[in-house]
Amino acid sequence: MTTYEIKTLAATTLTGYPMTLPLPTMDNVAAVSQGKSQHFMQLAKSGQFGQLMAASHDHIGYALSRIRDGQLEYFAGANISATVEQTVTRELPAGNYIILKASGGPSRQLFDGLIKTFFGEILPQRPELYQGDSYIIEALMNNDPRNAVVELRLPTTVTA
Repeated sequence: MTTYEIKTLAATTLTGYPMTLPLPTMDNVAAVSQGKSQHFMQLAKSGQFGQLMAASHDHIGYALSRIRDGQLEYFAGANISATVEQTVTRELPAGNYIILKASGGPSRQLFDGLIKTFFGEILPQRPELYQGDSYIIEALMNNDPRNAVVELRLPTTVTA
């Protein structure tokens, strides 16, 4: 079983680009994953994500997934102070977060594996860890999506 830790994280303001995807189900999870990858690839090819990362305070690439209006909002961004044209901001509140880590492969593959492990193995054993469908944070720690170091972060009311 993948291990996890619970850490208290500071509030963070992310600046970036949202897109809408269908809610993931067992039938469409691969297509949703592909949509997430395509969003990042488009932002990378256009230079938009590079511009965000150049101004990043922590040099972490973030993706925020949350349900809005019956769909999945997938937001790609960075922790920056500067204003960048055509971006929006999202607030990550301070609090306790469940953190799962992985490394050594394509970032999307690592994130999908951590999501599957959390919801398929950890959460059934510890349902108190994650209440409701709030949001999920994917953090690319090393700015290398081909040989990634990643963290999956989920808000929790459980303390360490």
